[in-house]
Amino acid sequence: MNTADTRSLFLGLLLGVMPLIVLHSAPGEGQTLWREDEQRVRVGLKLFPACVGALESIEDWLTPRGVLLVLVVHTGSGASARPVVANLESVDRIRDYPLEVRLVSAAEFDDYSGARPVGVFVASADLEPRRLRGWSERHRTLVFSPFAGAVEGGAIAGVHVADRVLPFVSPTRARRAGLRFKPFFLDVARLYDGD
Repeated sequence: MNTADTRSLFLGLLLGVMPLIVLHSAPGEGQTLWREDEQRVRVGLKLFPACVGALESIEDWLTPRGVLLVLVVHTGSGASARPVVANLESVDRIRDYPLEVRLVSAAEFDDYSGARPVGVFVASADLEPRRLRGWSERHRTLVFSPFAGAVEGGAIAGVHVADRVLPFVSPTRARRAGLRFKPFFLDVARLYDGD
């Protein structure tokens, strides 16, 4: 193999591997989101407050300090979830109740024993469905994941994208978690009929 062939081979390998390097997150940065996932998170940030606000007896979730606690759950370092926290902090109130937003890793939330959150916003696409289902039932809270397949897999609510964007809700899982949504909300949401 001559020098020109070696350069061509090296250039071909470099061009073939470079997109993989760019798409892979840096060590310690946690998971990066694909473009579709980023769009779903943005849409989810608009739908999540409406989902929380549609819960009946929302005052039952007030902490002793009189706030609604929202947890943003992530995998990895949490750097990609910080903008989610900032966005939810800008909401300020849901149904006249102030919000307190905290960032928690999935591993921390597995063992969580703090104040009961009114809702959990899942900020990482790679969480197993059984964890989402387990969290909602154990903590009796709204687990919202904007990612494709999340409601079918275990979340109580998420995002349905078709000709228009709608909240996507599993009434069965909501009942298991002891949650009830206002009827008007269920009339406009896309409902998941599975387990």
